[in-house]
Amino acid sequence: MKVLCKKLKITFNTIIKKMKKILLFLCTSLMLSFSQKPHYTISGVFKEGIGKKLLLEELSNLRVVKIIDSARVDSHGNFSFKGPSFGEIKEVRLSIVGTKYREDFILEDTIVNVTIWQDSISKVNKPFKFDIDRSKEDAVYAKLKRNYKERRTVWGLATNRLVVANKNNELSDDELAKARQKLDEDFIEEVIDTLSNYPNSYGTYFYIKNYMLRFDPLPSVEKAFSNLSPQIKDSKEAKVFKMEVEEIKRGMVGGSPDNFSITSLDGSEISLHQYRGKVLLIDFWATWCGPCIVAMPHIGEIHEKFGPQGLEVLGISYDKDEAKWRDFLKKNEYIKWDQASSLKEFRCPSAKVFSITMIPATILIDKNGVVQGRNLKGAELEEKIKELLVLD
Repeated sequence: MKVLCKKLKITFNTIIKKMKKILLFLCTSLMLSFSQKPHYTISGVFKEGIGKKLLLEELSNLRVVKIIDSARVDSHGNFSFKGPSFGEIKEVRLSIVGTKYREDFILEDTIVNVTIWQDSISKVNKPFKFDIDRSKEDAVYAKLKRNYKERRTVWGLATNRLVVANKNNELSDDELAKARQKLDEDFIEEVIDTLSNYPNSYGTYFYIKNYMLRFDPLPSVEKAFSNLSPQIKDSKEAKVFKMEVEEIKRGMVGGSPDNFSITSLDGSEISLHQYRGKVLLIDFWATWCGPCIVAMPHIGEIHEKFGPQGLEVLGISYDKDEAKWRDFLKKNEYIKWDQASSLKEFRCPSAKVFSITMIPATILIDKNGVVQGRNLKGAELEEKIKELLVLD
C-alpha cells in the first residue's frame, strides 16, 4: 500500500511539473505572439505633469471621432500608450485633459517618443509644448503643413499689397479681382507641385484631406488626389475621402444638396427642402463678421427687388450668442427675410452641407433644389436671379 501511494505521488508530481511547463510555454507564446503582431507604442515624458490625465483620440478632418485610450502621468513623470495595429495609419490627437494643449500627428505601427514640457520663457500662460520623434509618414505631413503656412504667409502679404493698391486707386476693381485670382491659382499650383514629390505618403493624403479639401477649389483637390499612388488611393482611409468629396459635390454648382433642419427666429424648425419649388438665396453671416454686416444692405435690396417676383431669401447666422443675434435683427428692421441659426457657428449643419469655411457667403438654388451659384455678387447675382425667375 505504501509503495502504491509513493508511486502515485511521484506520478502526480510529474504531471504537475509537465502542466507548469505547458502553461509557461503557452504564456510565453502569447507574449511573443503579441510582440510580433503589428502594434503601436507611445512612450512619453511629462515631468511637469505628474498626476495629469492624457487622452489619445482618433481624428477625421481634424475633428475627434472617438477616444482610443487614456493614460495618467506616473510619479516619475512618465506615461505610455500601447495597442494593436489600426490596420492602416491613423491621424491622432494627444491632449492634456483640462487644458487647451494638444498635438496632432500620424500614428504608425512603431514606437513614438514624446516629450511634453512647459515653456518657462513665457511670463503669462507658460504653455505646454510637445516634442515628437516623428515617424516617416508624420515627418512628411509636418513638412507639408510648415510649407503651407510659409506659402500662405507669402500669399497673404501679396494679397494685402493688391488691396492697398486698389484703395490708392493704383488698381481698378476689375484688375484687383484678376490679380487676386492669379495669386490664388499660382498658390494652389505650387502646393500641388510640392505634393507631387510625395505620391506614396499618407502624409500627403492627410494634407489633401485636412487642408486642401477645406480651403481649395474641388477640382484642385481632385487633381492633387489623382497624383497619389494606387496604394494610397485604394486604401480604406481614402474611401472615406471619396465619400466626403461626393458629399461636397452635392453642395456645389450643379449639385442637389442634402436636406438639413435649423431653428428659425420664431423658434420653429425649418428645412432646406421646404423651399423646393422656389428660387432660394441663402446668405451666411454673423454679427461678429464685419464684411457680412457691410454686405447685408445689398441682400436687403435683392430681397426688396425680387421678393415680389418669387425669390425666397434665407439668412443663416453663424453666431453662438443668441442675444446678440436677436438684438441685431431687432435693431435692423429692414431685415425682413427669413432668419435662422443653430447658434453653433461653423458647426451648423449647413456648413457641412455647403462646405462653408468662410463668411460672408451666398448660395443660389433653383426651384428643383439644384445649386446654380455660389458667392455671386452685384450685377452677376441679379442676372442669375432674373434667369432663374424667368424675368426679362
